[in-house]
Amino acid sequence: MDNNMVERPSLYDTLLKKEWSYYTGAVVIAALALALNAFSGIWGVSGPLSIWGGKVLTLFGVNADAFKGFNGSLAKYSFWGNKPSITDMGLLLGAAISTLLAAEWKIRKLKHWKQALSAIIGGLLIGFGAAIAGGCNIGGLFSQLPQFSIAGWLFLLMCFLGAWVGGKLLRFFMPPVSNKRPNRKRLTPEQRKKNKMIQIAVGAAILIIALAAGFIVSPKYPSAPAFVVIGLGLGYALQRSRFCFTAAYRDPTLTGETKVTRAFILALALSTIGFFGFHAAKYGVDLSKLTPENMPGNPVHLQMIIGSFIFGIGAVLAGGCASGTFVRVGEGYVQNVIALVFFIVGNTIGKIVVPFFKGTFLQAGGTKVYLPTLVGGLVPALLIQLAVLLGLWVLAGWWENKKKVNA
Repeated sequence: MDNNMVERPSLYDTLLKKEWSYYTGAVVIAALALALNAFSGIWGVSGPLSIWGGKVLTLFGVNADAFKGFNGSLAKYSFWGNKPSITDMGLLLGAAISTLLAAEWKIRKLKHWKQALSAIIGGLLIGFGAAIAGGCNIGGLFSQLPQFSIAGWLFLLMCFLGAWVGGKLLRFFMPPVSNKRPNRKRLTPEQRKKNKMIQIAVGAAILIIALAAGFIVSPKYPSAPAFVVIGLGLGYALQRSRFCFTAAYRDPTLTGETKVTRAFILALALSTIGFFGFHAAKYGVDLSKLTPENMPGNPVHLQMIIGSFIFGIGAVLAGGCASGTFVRVGEGYVQNVIALVFFIVGNTIGKIVVPFFKGTFLQAGGTKVYLPTLVGGLVPALLIQLAVLLGLWVLAGWWENKKKVNA
């Protein structure tokens, strides 16, 4: 064989095994999130976790519905009737399908007990932080900022600061460096081929079962098939592109890398353009149809600011944010399985605690702040937001180059 000839990847490698670029992931994720919004409202992840936690409490004889935070919602809950529940499971299964079809799935064990402790603390923090902030970095940031909600920008800022603190704390939880190589059983070519075929078959089976389940329940829950498809697509795209929302605001301070950050900014810009179209169609460009009741976005108050800061710390310690936790569980990471359990615990605690904040200084002045109303319309808001995102994109590239020069 000519040494100058480059072996071309197989069709299997190209379609199912090759990693996507961060930018490809950003485009696909933004498109799917916009499709979900057009179909049934914004994408959120943390919403059903407290419900799941409350259901567990009922198994131990606790009447969780009696708490003001739940207020009877447990009795009314239906998995197939709850969009975030379906898309959350889609994230997990979509990531598992992606990993299995690439024949790369395995149980990724803990290397040290410190990782378990980090997952426990981080899971509790992201759960509690999301509960008091009114959403995670999907529902509180990625789905808020493109809607021209100032709450989304504040969530981003506080998550960034929280991630910086989390990065400092993470040093304590880093396992000691070991030169000992793990004993791995070497597989023969036949065993590798058999393992590959088994994983592909399992991945295909999960995909078929998930889709079939959505269509089976569709007579009672007509939206379920769409939620299943979008959830699986989001999980697949996040896993295949290694796109990580936490890395977007963690890496600049921790490693100086901003590749994911710039891809994240691209996703925000594309989502902003998409949401502009939705808002213009719904409220009108001149905002004549907009009222305080239908204004998009979360209210801005101290509780939201504190919650997003706590969430940023927890996301770094847990090894992933809300969506990232589900994706990594699908990939087989034991650390994130632990984090997910305590994510649910922390979110349930937050759900119970939040009603006690009502009327306190933590929620004082809590009003929605909508950029178009501040600048006189949707078009000026679009231009200003895209200009700011472009500025952040340029700043991120400059920061990475500066870190490389000084390294």
